[in-house]
Amino acid sequence: MYLVRLELATVAIILALAAALVVGSGDFFGGVASRHGRVLAVVLWVHLVGIVAMAVLGPLVGGDPTAADLAWGAAAGVAGAAGVGSLYVGFSASPMVVVAPVSAVVAAGFPVLFGVATGERPSAVSAAGLAVGLVAIALVSRPSGPAATGSVGAGVAWGMAAGLAFGALFVLFSRTADGSGIWPVLPARLAGAAAAIAVVAASRAERMPRRTSWPAIGLAGVLTVGGNGLFVLASQRGLLAVVSVLTSMYPAATVAWARVVFKERLGAPQLAGVALALAAVALIAGG
Repeated sequence: MYLVRLELATVAIILALAAALVVGSGDFFGGVASRHGRVLAVVLWVHLVGIVAMAVLGPLVGGDPTAADLAWGAAAGVAGAAGVGSLYVGFSASPMVVVAPVSAVVAAGFPVLFGVATGERPSAVSAAGLAVGLVAIALVSRPSGPAATGSVGAGVAWGMAAGLAFGALFVLFSRTADGSGIWPVLPARLAGAAAAIAVVAASRAERMPRRTSWPAIGLAGVLTVGGNGLFVLASQRGLLAVVSVLTSMYPAATVAWARVVFKERLGAPQLAGVALALAAVALIAGG
């Protein structure tokens, strides 16, 4: 029985790290698509592409979700949409250097507290790794460029709101049953698409992205669904406190893509964050 638990924990760690890589890559391509403008249209179509991707990936992974699993997924989708909205409002009101680290750390820390409150007990070594991981997330999430002007207080408030929403997404996905596969991601995408449609309609924004955005939108839609699915599988096999922190290291993948594609330099905080992230993974895996 101990070996079975150990194997499940190892699989959960691998899946969570894969989720961080895939989600971070999806965020990068979503950002590339948004550079061409019509951000709301990009968000909408990333969700719609994700629905199509789920129609392909769901049967491949398998699973037999219950109505409760699908309900948890839909709730997670609503939380995710709220998180994105809070993040964008925060970026418009305050320096990104304030909003991004706060949201990333809260998004990782909230599931940790929830997991401990509901009976999860990480080992001392894993707990140390979780603490190091939270610091790593804050460092990696820091933009390397100069901060914009704005209200620091507003940035902290909106960053916390976004982080709580993203953390709630992690918690809600983790409530799904082991046998549900990645199917809970489908109602999450549907709920997110419905929210995006409502916002686009209310704002009378452009419904179609620019032609140059379509390749990046396609990649972002598929990768986001894949990353969410990997997190769902990880949370079904390991401690929420562990997999949420590992998955929340996704900014490292975004930064790496930006370095390779746009030749953006990594700042000292980001380099330190990457090093701490590797140390955190080693501690969590060793615990």
